[in-house]
Amino acid sequence: MSSSAFAATDVFLISRGLDQEFIGSHEVQKMPREGYVELRLCGTSYWVRPYSIAWTKWEERFGHNIRLELNQGYGWVVMCNKPTTQISLQDVGIYTTLDETMKQGDPDKETATRFQAIRRTFIMRNGLTPEEAEAEIARRKYESRESLLNQLLNEREDQ
Repeated sequence: MSSSAFAATDVFLISRGLDQEFIGSHEVQKMPREGYVELRLCGTSYWVRPYSIAWTKWEERFGHNIRLELNQGYGWVVMCNKPTTQISLQDVGIYTTLDETMKQGDPDKETATRFQAIRRTFIMRNGLTPEEAEAEIARRKYESRESLLNQLLNEREDQ
């Protein structure tokens, strides 16, 4: 594969189930990126988030197959089977157990979770219980492109 063709591909760590059904994925980078560590996977250097390696270990625990796959827009190509079996959590700077790491969650998801908590607080201040707020958010998820929070607050003011 030429270097220009390789540069145009998206490379992922992919978890697949027993029938090779897609379970989940984490993207790997070909160039350095903040928060990523360099690893050699299948003889090639990649930049990977430490949490992605923990995720692969977690997925392997459930019997899922982890593969390094690329997509050039016309389908998935397996570059390597079991790319992380020779990598430990310590190799990527994680010094807690796998269970503890997964319980703490993906640090990149922290910001989204913080915004969800803020949204729930505003909704509850408008007279709904947390359960009612969650139900209302779920009910309205696909109704409009307008902010769900704005919709809910506007309706409560009209009542």
